[in-house]
Amino acid sequence: MKILYLCNDPGIDLAGKSGAAIHIRSFVRALADLGHEVAIVACGLPSGKQALEDNLRATIFPVALAPWNRALARVLRTANRAIGRTPRRSPDAVRLLHNLTFFLTARRAAAQLRPAFIYERYSLWAVAGLWLAKECSVPLVLEVNAPFAYEQQHYRSGVTCPPLARWVEGMIWRNADLVFSVSEPLSSQLRDSGVKPERIHVLPNAVNTDLFHTGLDGSSVRQRLNLQGRFVISFVGTFKRWHGVDFLLSAFQVLHRSDPSMHLLLVGDGPLRSQFEEEVRKMGLLQAVTFAGALAHEDVPPYLAATDVAVAPYPALQDFYFSPLKLFEYMATGRAVVASRVGQVAEVVTDGVTGLLFEPGNVADLVGCIRSLRDNPALRRELGRNASAACAKRTWTHNGAKVIDRVRSLFKQNAAWPRHAIGLGNSHAEN
Repeated sequence: MKILYLCNDPGIDLAGKSGAAIHIRSFVRALADLGHEVAIVACGLPSGKQALEDNLRATIFPVALAPWNRALARVLRTANRAIGRTPRRSPDAVRLLHNLTFFLTARRAAAQLRPAFIYERYSLWAVAGLWLAKECSVPLVLEVNAPFAYEQQHYRSGVTCPPLARWVEGMIWRNADLVFSVSEPLSSQLRDSGVKPERIHVLPNAVNTDLFHTGLDGSSVRQRLNLQGRFVISFVGTFKRWHGVDFLLSAFQVLHRSDPSMHLLLVGDGPLRSQFEEEVRKMGLLQAVTFAGALAHEDVPPYLAATDVAVAPYPALQDFYFSPLKLFEYMATGRAVVASRVGQVAEVVTDGVTGLLFEPGNVADLVGCIRSLRDNPALRRELGRNASAACAKRTWTHNGAKVIDRVRSLFKQNAAWPRHAIGLGNSHAEN
């Protein structure tokens, strides 16, 4: 099939190191590997566009903010600073108006590609995909990774008009022809917002097993970071408050007090890094904690291979709707995983089989899990083997195939789309 992939989020750099960028690149490459032709319309102008296109085997149509919209963004950021609010790189009004520019580029891409359907990574205020799908009379397949109106209000710097943001979000969700959510809790929110249950399918995140696997060698990382003879506990991710790194530091302080050979390896970056570095200094753990910084995705596997235990220390959030990439990558590399018993995490990790679960916020429980793995190398190896085997079908290729299967079923239910899709005959759903 010919697939037009949309990501109308100015905050996502397609060539970047964020989980969102990794997700997009991995999924698009999986579709290409399955034999489909993909064009991507995404915000910004990533450096090395040609190299990225070659790697993804897809055509990229970048959409930068229009000059007038960049000027508006500067004015709004200045105004927010003046009233004491945290300025956002792309304020709500800028994101909403960016739909005009994004739509024109997406329409041009659709005219060239003549897609069978549009696949969009949902983002806040992004209505251009819905407009384009209706204009082209092709299905809109929506991937929902989070309820961004809620997330922006509760975990980030807020939204200008929460009722309007929630209304627009619900309108986009309800008008998509298929909706893939990354977790069951998120599917529940979609149903509550009025999305027809038969349109919703749960499709958790996945892993690239060519990159993350059990044959990796972490000796060079151990040598470079002076970790020989250390029991290494690792975390990979973004330093934001809902990822639980502060809680992990508290648990590690207890662990290190009883066993100074333990070492904490933190891979990633984020707004709270300086705060965590200061906490480590105050705890007197500068020699026992390594901040590796943000790494390119392809550079992460050796760091996991240098790890004895990989931790996903999520706190007890009111509504845990995430599908953490790190879990699948931990597991695929055969690491012994310790994770919070929250949301989808408790579905991905089977306690005592593919990892150990602890009660979120319970330091003693987390400490106990890590100590049991330190004292039982055989258990570490067993959990790692089981975790790796469980990831055999949690790949991006499997996810891509599931999406295509659902779309083909959709075409069978509505033969009007092949006839009316721009420049396509009745046979395109079978290509």
